[in-house]
Amino acid sequence: MSKNLKINEKTQNFLEDFNKFIKYVVENQVTISNKNKFISPKHLFEMNKLMKEQAENVTERNTQLFYPLLHLFTNIATAGKVFIEEPIKGSKILLKPTEKIEKFQGLNETEKFIYLLQVLWVDCDFEKLRYQTYDQLNAIHIHEFFKRIAEEEPNKVISFDYYISFFSTMLLYFKFFGLLEIKSTDTICKEPKVREFIPKEIVINPLGIEIIKVLASERNLEQWNIPNRRELGYWKEDFKEEFYLPFKKLFEPGELEKTLPRQSNDFNNGVYIFKVSLSRGKWGKLQLSAYNTLEDLHNLIQRAFDFDNDHLYSFFMDGVPWSNYRFRCPYEDEGPHTDEAKIGDFGLAENQRFLYLFDYGDEWRFEVQVESITKNEKVAALPQIIEFKGRKPSQYSWQE
Repeated sequence: MSKNLKINEKTQNFLEDFNKFIKYVVENQVTISNKNKFISPKHLFEMNKLMKEQAENVTERNTQLFYPLLHLFTNIATAGKVFIEEPIKGSKILLKPTEKIEKFQGLNETEKFIYLLQVLWVDCDFEKLRYQTYDQLNAIHIHEFFKRIAEEEPNKVISFDYYISFFSTMLLYFKFFGLLEIKSTDTICKEPKVREFIPKEIVINPLGIEIIKVLASERNLEQWNIPNRRELGYWKEDFKEEFYLPFKKLFEPGELEKTLPRQSNDFNNGVYIFKVSLSRGKWGKLQLSAYNTLEDLHNLIQRAFDFDNDHLYSFFMDGVPWSNYRFRCPYEDEGPHTDEAKIGDFGLAENQRFLYLFDYGDEWRFEVQVESITKNEKVAALPQIIEFKGRKPSQYSWQE
């Protein structure tokens, strides 16, 4: 039976702010840095002026972490593929709009709200969502915390002890979504550069309670959050139903009927050419089949650069060293492993980049760029080195 709930004014403001964020990024060709994937302070300062929910006491020099709403929007927009990363000259990456923007605008307000909640819950890496200086966003702990507050009554003041700081970032994001109000906060650390947010009292509205109940009982964060699943070794999506379905009963009939399609899990057959760079003038072009694995790519890189293949290694598919989106060599206990991941499994696109890190001590870092993809190629390409430029490096100093 439907509960006939409606999204509130705060949620409508949240959706309006997200639309303003999209519009600004498209019109101003906003870039992010290659290092931390943050938008430049100049753009953040201008975007903040447009928001109904504005960050206070910020300057043109403050980084993205001082703008929690814009930090959330950036993570949602990239994790949800509203924008994709396209490398341009220098160390900048363009946030390139995708067809999902038009499809998103075709949803009604309730469908937009649940879709953005889905991206937060399913696709966002909670390690990257952190904005406090000392923060812990752990899927297990958040799930247990949500089970606890799901038992509360709506519109009731809920008081917390200091331990709530472990979950306060998520409470702040749910405030942005219009699901709760934060009545009072506390500060423990007095250091001026420390970002800290500790709610002491919150009030969850009726929609918020019902949303949290569904998340706690039917959308267990440990099982639904893809970056968390990757960290546990489960890197392929195997959801049995659409995320939005158990939320339909909260709204009037017909109010929540569709969402945006997720990235296809179809195998992308073809021949791939990768440009693997150690530095600007030192790179190799390598050809592999979609059926080759990341381990095959590793072995070919070792051959191309005349390394001895005598250390552990990992591929970081988001380009960020030591992130959770990681495939380890088969000799490590924790997975997922490179010998089980075929190149055609990743939905790679031309110009997409990721990181190959060899030797956890010396940390040789190679940028891997998808130079070209010849799709639906029937003849499997044998792994081969097709070009090399520059002097090959000495793996050890005694070899020089």
